Amino acid sequence: MCGSMTAHGWLWATISIAAAGSACTAFYWADWINGQTQLPYSVGRNATFRFGLFRRCNYIQVNESGSSLMQGVTLQTECGRYQNFDDIPSVHWQTSTVLFGVASGLLVLVALTAFFALFLEDVCNKTLSRTASVLQGIAALCMVTTLFLYPAGWNAQPVRDEACGAGAGVYKLGSCSVGVAYYIAIGATTIGILAALLSPLSQRTKPRSDYVI
Repeated sequence: MCGSMTAHGWLWATISIAAAGSACTAFYWADWINGQTQLPYSVGRNATFRFGLFRRCNYIQVNESGSSLMQGVTLQTECGRYQNFDDIPSVHWQTSTVLFGVASGLLVLVALTAFFALFLEDVCNKTLSRTASVLQGIAALCMVTTLFLYPAGWNAQPVRDEACGAGAGVYKLGSCSVGVAYYIAIGATTIGILAALLSPLSQRTKPRSDYVI
């Protein structure tokens, strides 16, 4: 085991890995907000629409060859990403995607380093601890910014038309609800901040010696 790690260091490594895992989950999961809409052309069926950063679940597909409105509009019940970055319906969501993606990448990089530091002698030195703290601090700042920026995109046209209704707007959910992935993002942000604070404490002041003179 790594002799240069303190008890705080083991805790830091554990929460660093947890922060990276939860951030990646929130980044990919298309459930930051969700809402139900009555589709009159789908035999009165309720449809649930979910939106994430760069992915969404369920969408309306218009078939121009249909002989009637009911035949020409269908509900596609599947999840996927937008075909192009410009297809993300809000510039706030586009910025959030970049920021949270960068944060997730930084947290994964630190988590991998922390994992190897548990099993390799003297990997966790002062320079590494400080660098990890800075990277995790940057990641936390990006995630905090995303959490405040993402709701500014709730006025996007697809959100209002397909899920949240006319009452949706900037920082107004309308008839929608906050999804599980947004709460996971909040958790990842909190853990990331804690990891950044613990990182400088992960290295022993005086490395333990295994040799006796």
